[in-house]
Amino acid sequence: MTLSIIDNLFLLNALVARVTAASAPSSRVSVSVNPHIQFQEVDGFGASQAFQRAEDIFGEYGLPAINQTLVLNLLYDEDFGAGFTILRNGIGSSNSSESNFMNSIEPTNPGVPGAKPHYTWDHYNSGQFPLAQQAYKRGLQTLYADAWSAPGYMKTNDDENNGGYLCGVTNEPCASGNWMQAYADYLVQYARFYQESGVRVTHLGFLNEPQFAATYAGMLSNGTQAADFVHVLAKTIKKSGLDLKINCCDGIGWDDQEAMLPGLQAGPDPAIDYIDAVTGHGYDSAPTYPLSTNKKTWLTEWADLSGGYTPFTFYDNGGPGEGMTWANHIQVSMRDAGTSAFLYWIGAENSTSNSALINLINNEVQPSKRFWAFAQFSKFVRPGARRIEAYSSNANVTVSSFKNYNGVIATQLLNQGDADVEISVQIGGLKSGVPIQPFITNNEYDLERLTPIKSAKDGFFQAQIPAWSMVSFVAV
Repeated sequence: MTLSIIDNLFLLNALVARVTAASAPSSRVSVSVNPHIQFQEVDGFGASQAFQRAEDIFGEYGLPAINQTLVLNLLYDEDFGAGFTILRNGIGSSNSSESNFMNSIEPTNPGVPGAKPHYTWDHYNSGQFPLAQQAYKRGLQTLYADAWSAPGYMKTNDDENNGGYLCGVTNEPCASGNWMQAYADYLVQYARFYQESGVRVTHLGFLNEPQFAATYAGMLSNGTQAADFVHVLAKTIKKSGLDLKINCCDGIGWDDQEAMLPGLQAGPDPAIDYIDAVTGHGYDSAPTYPLSTNKKTWLTEWADLSGGYTPFTFYDNGGPGEGMTWANHIQVSMRDAGTSAFLYWIGAENSTSNSALINLINNEVQPSKRFWAFAQFSKFVRPGARRIEAYSSNANVTVSSFKNYNGVIATQLLNQGDADVEISVQIGGLKSGVPIQPFITNNEYDLERLTPIKSAKDGFFQAQIPAWSMVSFVAV
């Protein structure tokens, strides 16, 4: 397999003439960046390896050790690959590991909510624990552990699958009693097992797509019912002494998560006050507007779940799995919805679909153009960065920009048109002579480093962006 690495100069000379500090024609697109007007703080980018997908990385289907290291470096190493800083774990609720089930740490029903639980810990967690260890070694900063469902015996339908509610939330009593405290203890114990084994869980979630009664693990909830549990979980975390933040509620679409907010914000002691990040998915509705909260918001899951794997297409016809499509999704989410984090569904897996960023079929590592689109953001926009004001004079040339904590400014330009464009960029406050490093991703190139450009007076520089391409300009 031939893999394009970040600093590879393969075919670079053919592109230098297209991205250059040329004189400005009359049709030049103007782009302005103002670092003094700042918006949300960035927490990072990432993906999940839940439902035993972590095992795919560790050779479940024969991936050799050298390629296991390659995919880990591509996902989490900032210098070599995308430098993802968020991993979303699945907290299991199954009493077996058949199919792609995730094991519960309490597989045996204790009988009643107040009975002593019988927790188990295998230091493996469906492959997610060793993955977290390896990711932290490569720069991971956030481990979001999220439960799709409580164990079945804690739910109204006595099943981890097919919906059902947590026993004890508003309007959902159970003959066996109120299981909210037992579920809170369960989640905190999961984090404690990780902590005691040397890996820190930073954020806890207790729902996944609570509007959808899936045939797999899942649990229903509205905003009021989620608020019921948030109060119990917050008190349990405080008592535990663990440093854990609460995320809620991973609605199946952005509109669905918006609809849960009134319940979370109601009452004299609003549950929203105990939540660190409001989390939603992009399936039923995309993140195109800010949620009605002053809390951070994260897009925690989205993917093309219908298409066959298309690794080499950045743009063809605007299909749901193409790289340009996902570059646009990320840019709109960060710029228009004000999200602080953006996570794809699966990072890497052995599959024939677009559900992952990297495919591991035939024991090879095959990054998609979606992966490189993610890397255009995640590699240069690091946790702690602030989104800053950016404007483009051409609707086909969309822009976003971020100022990192170390002062480095990364500006992403997407040419979503069928003609090359000349651009004239001004980054406010940038001194003359500062090197601007461009990186391009399109149908031909994967995050290729181009010839540097030096800023002129007042932070001006000029360049050209090919049709249907993404270029990040990093002021170093």
